[in-house]
Amino acid sequence: MKLKLMKISTKSFVLIFSIINVIGGFILGALVSVVSLFAPDEQNSGVGVWAILLFPVINGLLGIATGAFLTAMFNFFAARFGGIELEFEAVQ
Repeated sequence: MKLKLMKISTKSFVLIFSIINVIGGFILGALVSVVSLFAPDEQNSGVGVWAILLFPVINGLLGIATGAFLTAMFNFFAARFGGIELEFEAVQ
């Protein structure tokens, strides 16, 4: 069975995309925190603590903006050039 994806809901895509970005930001912030514990720091700026707090927030906000842009672009081009064909198989 072939189906064609013609439109993506901006609200649902942005929600999922930003959650994925927040999780990725938390992982990245945790890695930066661990690395900063072992890296020599002359100024003692505390990058590690800020990284684990700010990376998820920044990635989440970027995820909202990027997700909204991507869905707008997909919906625009899908309407003009015909979406994405998906093929499904019935399973019993």
